[in-house]
Amino acid sequence: MKTKPFFTAVLCLFLLSLTSYAQQMQGPPNFSQMRSPAMLEMMKNGMKAGLRTFWDGRGGNLMALGLMNDPDIRTALEVSDEQYREIQGIPQRIGPEMQKHPEFQKIRDEMQALGGPMALFGGNVDEETRQKLQDIQGKMAALSIGIMSDAIGDAITPEQKKRMNESLLANMSEMPMLSPSMFEALDLSDAQKQQMEGIKKELEPAFEKNLEEFTDGSMLIMNKAFDEMEKQGDFTNPAEMQKKMIDITKKLEAEDPEFKKIQQDLQDKGKTFASQFHTKMFDVLNDEQWKRLQNLIDNPPEYAKAFGKKMKEQKATSEKAGAWQPGPNSWKPGDAIPEQYRQERNEKRRFPRTEN
Repeated sequence: MKTKPFFTAVLCLFLLSLTSYAQQMQGPPNFSQMRSPAMLEMMKNGMKAGLRTFWDGRGGNLMALGLMNDPDIRTALEVSDEQYREIQGIPQRIGPEMQKHPEFQKIRDEMQALGGPMALFGGNVDEETRQKLQDIQGKMAALSIGIMSDAIGDAITPEQKKRMNESLLANMSEMPMLSPSMFEALDLSDAQKQQMEGIKKELEPAFEKNLEEFTDGSMLIMNKAFDEMEKQGDFTNPAEMQKKMIDITKKLEAEDPEFKKIQQDLQDKGKTFASQFHTKMFDVLNDEQWKRLQNLIDNPPEYAKAFGKKMKEQKATSEKAGAWQPGPNSWKPGDAIPEQYRQERNEKRRFPRTEN
């Protein structure tokens, strides 16, 4: 039984939040710290920072970090062994570099003035100070994840970025996260980019609501995994924890109906919001770009098929569970383009639209 793409994405965000924490504390947390309310809030902030990185257009790099663990994806993107080793080493290499970053030092000084990160684990911090520390920690997580994303982006060639964005467009129905930057594969004009930024601004409140629901649900999932992990003893490093978490998740997916239900609810909510967002983005595309998008979805290149193969299991699980019952002409979460929208848009192509 393979780990679902959805949980792989959650686990990736979780491990990124642990990396951010270790950079602040100069060492990974022990298990008792991980189960504390303060640490759980830190992990939630890290997940939010990772998802906002996707929303802001840099998340495809973070997705590449996780996807490249699969040899088929590396082959599809033509990633050399040397390049793969460089990319995999970025999270460890970024830590020492972060300590020298001016913005990191500024944020760290703010936290130290309030007692430092360990103050969150003490019992003598008032609510106002606790909230300030949590806000500062959130800024630090966003900064560290953003810098990590940029470093990964620098290690990927322009052609690999294009292939990855085309693959994400071709498989957007299976995407566990929203990545607006994937539309750049369609060679957007500056005016179109501005339009899409306007759409993001319009949907920002809905995104924040979805973000809160996703991270709350993800922490429920992680806590269930923690409960199982606690029975197996402490862990000594994030790599060991990653392996344990994957094994535990396979067990929970097979045996725990509540775990599967939480996963499914989060996937459905996320896909519903992504579908609403994509509809608005489609309207920005000119007719040539619209034709290219349809062709990517209907006739994906081989490298995009490799991505799709790894993501299909998520949709199959959703349909088997019967989690969504669409009405006539509705957009079922998981559909790349609603059929009614496709028909209406293609009808309009009789009056070509070449500029936006």
